Amino acid sequence: MDFRRTIAFKNYEWVEIDFRQLRKGDNFRMFELNGEEVLDEYGNKIMKAKSDPYYDLELECWLVDLEEMK
Repeated sequence: MDFRRTIAFKNYEWVEIDFRQLRKGDNFRMFELNGEEVLDEYGNKIMKAKSDPYYDLELECWLVDLEEMK
């Protein structure tokens, strides 16, 4: 079940992808199901993956580490 929509900047355009298809170094944006844009802890709409996606057993969801973009 998807909780958020993910789009990544690939080949000079924003394309919708499965969150698990993100790769380290990808710039991406996320949206809640109601269309509201997800912001990082600094208020950025565009995020950069610092890691490939990984599954967190404790949180029971897929995560990606983010590069700090102030």
